[in-house]
Amino acid sequence: MIGSDIADAQSVLSDLETVSTTSTFGPDVEDVCRQLRTTIVDAAFPGALVPITNSAGRLQILVAATTMMAWRRLAPVLKAFAGPTLTSFSGITAPLPPGEPTAQRLAQTQPAATCVIQIPQDRKSVLSALRALMRVRETIARAPDLQSAVPEPTSWLLARFQDNLNVGRRNAATVILERLKDELRLDALNTKFLEVQLLAAFGDWAAIVSLAGFSSLRLARRPPAISALLLEALYRTHLADFFDAGDSASVHNTYRATVHDLAQPMLSVPLPSTLTPGGLKLYALEMVVSPSRSDIQEALAGDQSSLGWLAGELETHLGAIAPLATSTLTTSPLDDARAALVQVDAVEAVDNVAAALAALEKLAPAELALVRDAEPFSAAFRLIEADAPAGVPSSWIEWLEKTADPSFTNALEIARHGKDEWSVQSSARDPSQVAAFVTALNRAQDDPLASERTAQALPFLVAWLQQDAAFPAPVLAPIYANLLTLFALNSTRSGTVYESSQVLVEALLTVGINEADYASLIADINELAGQAFGTDMIYWVLDTIESFMRASAPDAKSREAFLHSILARTAPLYGRLSIIQRIAVKRLASELGWSLDTLGTNVESVPVDDVSQKLKGLRIAIYSLTETSSRQAKNAIEEMAPTANVDCAADHGGSVRLKALAENADIFVVSWLSAKHAATEFIREHRGDRILLYSQGRGFSSILRAIEEHLKS
Repeated sequence: MIGSDIADAQSVLSDLETVSTTSTFGPDVEDVCRQLRTTIVDAAFPGALVPITNSAGRLQILVAATTMMAWRRLAPVLKAFAGPTLTSFSGITAPLPPGEPTAQRLAQTQPAATCVIQIPQDRKSVLSALRALMRVRETIARAPDLQSAVPEPTSWLLARFQDNLNVGRRNAATVILERLKDELRLDALNTKFLEVQLLAAFGDWAAIVSLAGFSSLRLARRPPAISALLLEALYRTHLADFFDAGDSASVHNTYRATVHDLAQPMLSVPLPSTLTPGGLKLYALEMVVSPSRSDIQEALAGDQSSLGWLAGELETHLGAIAPLATSTLTTSPLDDARAALVQVDAVEAVDNVAAALAALEKLAPAELALVRDAEPFSAAFRLIEADAPAGVPSSWIEWLEKTADPSFTNALEIARHGKDEWSVQSSARDPSQVAAFVTALNRAQDDPLASERTAQALPFLVAWLQQDAAFPAPVLAPIYANLLTLFALNSTRSGTVYESSQVLVEALLTVGINEADYASLIADINELAGQAFGTDMIYWVLDTIESFMRASAPDAKSREAFLHSILARTAPLYGRLSIIQRIAVKRLASELGWSLDTLGTNVESVPVDDVSQKLKGLRIAIYSLTETSSRQAKNAIEEMAPTANVDCAADHGGSVRLKALAENADIFVVSWLSAKHAATEFIREHRGDRILLYSQGRGFSSILRAIEEHLKS
């Protein structure tokens, strides 16, 4: 295949079919020529073989390879099957013939290597040469793919899924979810849990309630975090509008008629640690419907400020109910163990397993044997024996301390659940806990196994930190900084740069750091980017530059030197950048007061890119509270496609104009980190099935990235 992607290759093939004149050699020759031309769109073929008729009426074969690696793969096979005994091919590259329309179209794909194969013109020789070239194609098709990627472990895919959720890359997360489904990496239930997590991350609550099998999800054994999301989805879909309007009668009637039966199996105690205000309101409404639920009454005994006007109604309602008699019966260790095992069987929670292990440790051998063999406890007992032979951590510090243990084989699975179950608030308010966390984190790096497990869990750690209501919190800056350093070290070891590192960069710049920490931050970013990053890193680099330009700096000279240095490293890549990437680089360079021309970059060269064509005539809406970014994105899009109509919005809630944009724009982009939830939900409500994109950063380059990825998908 040649071209930047399959769409580009198909365009080339279509153009060449139009100008082809090989049919003059007869139907049998033309049939083979047509098959050879399809190498243009054959992803398994390392280049293209294009028969043409030259100006003298002779049949020639134009050969093009996109990369030198592809040429080195193609040339030996060509020489073996269609070498000097049949054709002129000797394995040496040569330029395409000037002035020939087919050659000119091939040249537009910017091939790395080309040549022209001459063949004898008697009919027998022509057919022999063409059939030899067909055998070249067939041989390459049968050859094993030595460049195929090593299969990725499921744990790595789950980490990348979380990484994309952390920064709002919905399409990228969806691709990973589909891969997990297609390759049967997880059972149907756990795949559905990931789908719920994906939809909830973008506030698509109605889609959760509409999921096929929603009724089964509410009855299944599930993590507390999933229960919290399902409850929030029910509240947002059926009750939120009535509650916000203060319509008490409609709230209670709708809960009894529609929500109660769906929610009741999920309203268990203890409350999920990630329970949201909407879910908490469902617990309160259940207390009104089922006053005998003393367990809920005890769970709601604390702060009820998030219940709004429902708190007053609940207090009045409970005051009219006779106090329930409290049991004074004492329980035995065996009863406690049985109760803990029931919880393990009912709710898939790390903390439940830890509590069950603690309860089982208190049993005598005879009691332990009794629990192991008795139903319904034996299933949960076997589950604990299989999944937690060496115990279960109950915090990130304990998790880090266990990572060096070879028997801790489910470390990443526990990290995936721990991000939701382990409270970040205790660490966020206690400097001693922050210091203990940093110590455990650094100690884990002294052991190769612990270091590898920690690196793979980095996206889960970032997700855990983002759950802090005060994120980014100044007291947690040491944790942010140390995790960012681990991101940098991991990129050096594995070549993988997680997008979540951008979250930590933004957090450190937001909370404010001193000169020494600022220098360390710059060093980590330089390590992440590398001295010679590729085009796959360009948007990450541009987002980082914008973050630094937005934030105040304790050392202005260091910031200026860093920004000039990292932007200068994009110059060698300029010729390989898309038109959108080029415009983003030029605009940032202009803001820094210099031009790429000074580095010898040809800024006037035109990339092989149809994005600007696809933008023509489109109406695009951009929602971002960082209005300078949305204006810059608007200017960049209109520079590429003057006929595109771009509107920017920064409303804090619904409005007539925002509704009109949501209903009429061809593409709507929401800036993920710079948006109000009320406005985002309003946009989604009125957007329907039309295209809604999420950009992962606050800067204009992330907005452009979202549009480009959509247009190229």
